Amino acid sequence: MRWSAVLLLTAPAFAQTCDRACLEGFVNRYLDAMLAHDPKRLPVAPDVRFSENDVTLRLGEALWRTASGIGNYKLYFADPQAGQAGFFGTIQENGRGASIALRLKIESGKISEAEQLVIRAAGTYNNLEKAGSPDPLLLEPVPLAERMPRTQLIRTANLYFEAIEDGNGKVAPFASDCERFENGMKTTPKEGCSDQLDTHVFDYIQKIYPRRFLVVDEERQIVFGFFMFNHPGDITWINIPGQGRRDMPASAKRPFSVDVAEAFKIRNGQIRMVEALMTSLPYGANSPFTPQYGH
Repeated sequence: MRWSAVLLLTAPAFAQTCDRACLEGFVNRYLDAMLAHDPKRLPVAPDVRFSENDVTLRLGEALWRTASGIGNYKLYFADPQAGQAGFFGTIQENGRGASIALRLKIESGKISEAEQLVIRAAGTYNNLEKAGSPDPLLLEPVPLAERMPRTQLIRTANLYFEAIEDGNGKVAPFASDCERFENGMKTTPKEGCSDQLDTHVFDYIQKIYPRRFLVVDEERQIVFGFFMFNHPGDITWINIPGQGRRDMPASAKRPFSVDVAEAFKIRNGQIRMVEALMTSLPYGANSPFTPQYGH
């Protein structure tokens, strides 16, 4: 683990005055301005930084030019202490369904950073629109007496990535009823999150770095961030305990990276649900918001 990097990326710089309603309001204003193709509608810092799919752009480019509608699925994450908001939602782009994962940083009442992943896949859009709204578990506030501190929440979520890299589900504290959804599709078998990792089915994912834990929603005990899954493509088969050899799919037999916007719902020290939106990128891709630590 590279905790010096993780903590540097997540430590709030100063106390914020923008509460949940304020942060969610900034997300809605951002989406409305995008739909109007007019970033001038937003209060932004003079040096505002913007990226789409890990490419630095000028605010107003890319999806800002092509957005044509906002969908029904909306999931917000709010971190008043850090002044950051996260969002999963559905959109239309020139009339075609797509999905977005968004992070905004608010400083002194202005947007200083806007980072988004756009998943231009009809299947993901349809999955989320069919769901209509987030799972109630993700919206459920946790009583104050039962909440874990933000650093412990981050450490718990980080064990998920350690478990994937180790091929050992016991590394992470998964709840027995843990479920994972990727691009709107349930990807955990009936055995659950932990036992699935024990099969080594994810061994082709050799490094998950950088791990950027950015929004800690303490009220709902959710950790949201962006995490780069790196696939060198040189693991072409795995040995599943009790089943034997299984060839990897063709999609895993090439070098590529996947930027995953992921949210972890944590209760009683256990990971209850994982919700993710992701898109493939060239191998070795990195976010422009990531300090250049060694890989």
